[in-house]
Amino acid sequence: MKLEAWLSAACLASVATAMGPPAPGKPVRPKGKPERLADWKWKNPFAAESNLAQFETPCTAEKTFQAKEYLLDDISEEPPLGLSPYMDALKKVFENRQYPGSWDGIDPHGYDRNLLQMEYADVPVKVREWIEAQERDPESKMKGLFVVYQKPPAGAKAADTVPVSEMPIPPELRELDEKKTVLFAPGALYEVLPLWVGEESDCADTLLDLAKYSPDLADGAVVAYPVDKTRAKRAHNKRDIEFTVKAQVLKAKPDAEKKEAPKTEESTKLEEGKTAKDEL
Repeated sequence: MKLEAWLSAACLASVATAMGPPAPGKPVRPKGKPERLADWKWKNPFAAESNLAQFETPCTAEKTFQAKEYLLDDISEEPPLGLSPYMDALKKVFENRQYPGSWDGIDPHGYDRNLLQMEYADVPVKVREWIEAQERDPESKMKGLFVVYQKPPAGAKAADTVPVSEMPIPPELRELDEKKTVLFAPGALYEVLPLWVGEESDCADTLLDLAKYSPDLADGAVVAYPVDKTRAKRAHNKRDIEFTVKAQVLKAKPDAEKKEAPKTEESTKLEEGKTAKDEL
């Protein structure tokens, strides 16, 4: 189901609430059937059942980020509990995109689909540069995974995404990012996880090279995963969460057990202390 469909459902829910349900309380909340995305390729390399023990990990980077997590129910709600200023603008971007998935590649479907919001200035610069590069490239299939807006004044609505310039943004203009916000499904994170932790690591050159990032364990590969996350305390009208990204560089362990060479008649004699001369 594309985002247009679940935004429309949110609008209908809002109308039903305004008109008043046929019985006291909130309208019946449709529940989806969670399932893993068919084309999901990312596995947790740090899980107990992985084969990570076969590798050395010369470099590890880990960092925790703050975000807000909203469900479909919140799309038409006013801030701070909802995203109503962005509802129309989101529809423009996401109406032709498939939902990228929630955490761990799960699509909850229906009202349980979630969307994260972060201060754009809190997103690592390398991730921001990647987002902007995708928007700059008309051929990029990653366009629209992350959507960036100017934060509208109270009572106003976001009109469109922030336009990107033809050239990368210079460092001296990055202070303007404090006036922006970014929205994305959790599944979008997996495409660039090493960039979230690579900048300040001891192996920045390797972690920031997405060509080395792989869903599979391999010598020289970079693996990453959101290893921890909290849930919003919705019962207390809270939307704040944290998520932790971990990335590692892999190096194959040397083979400790040398394979024994096949024995020949000559090697057997040498092993027994015999030589051809002794036999004469």
